[in-house]
Amino acid sequence: MKKIAMVVALALCAPVALAQGVAGSVELTPTVGYWFGDTLARGSVSNLDFDMTIDDAPSYGVRAAYRFTDNWAIEGFLTKSRADLVTGRKELFSDRSTIGHIDLTTAELSMEVGFGHRRFVPFLAGGVGAQRLAPTLTITDSRLSDPSSDTRFVANFGGGFKLFFTRQVALRFDWRGHSVNVGSRDRNCDWWHDCSHDNDWLNYSEVALGLQFAF
Repeated sequence: MKKIAMVVALALCAPVALAQGVAGSVELTPTVGYWFGDTLARGSVSNLDFDMTIDDAPSYGVRAAYRFTDNWAIEGFLTKSRADLVTGRKELFSDRSTIGHIDLTTAELSMEVGFGHRRFVPFLAGGVGAQRLAPTLTITDSRLSDPSSDTRFVANFGGGFKLFFTRQVALRFDWRGHSVNVGSRDRNCDWWHDCSHDNDWLNYSEVALGLQFAF
């Protein structure tokens, strides 16, 4: 056991030759992840007069980055997910039913800064982009029609780490918070509706795992 522990310790302390990429390298990372949803408040969608939650759902995507210094990179991220639409909010023992699904396509451009030059490299990242929301209702009700698709501004911030096997290959873990602006000036605010600015934003949390290849 002592020998195994020593090998692991030496691997984690390996020199820069086995660590993250250098300036001028390109990094490509296919990812799988999971997005934790949020609630669209009553009035956010024009023809639906009730709270509607975008449920938690898996996702898949790809990150492409250009490293212009050893520690700094600019990164593009494209991801897709399909989540259930359920009535109400995520309250304990709440009576909720599935009324459809929503396709989420997110494209973001971010800055990434890494800390360290060894096999284990933590990093922070943040940026902006756009998210396309394409809902489809599966319930039969003559009073309801499918809401139209829309594209909205999104911002993200988070961090993670990379565990390098070689200079060219690393396991990458990300946690990101994404905020999507869904505010509408046409929202109908009356005595039963909370029109606070908190309802103008959808807030997702994302965890993702990927295998990074550097060129």
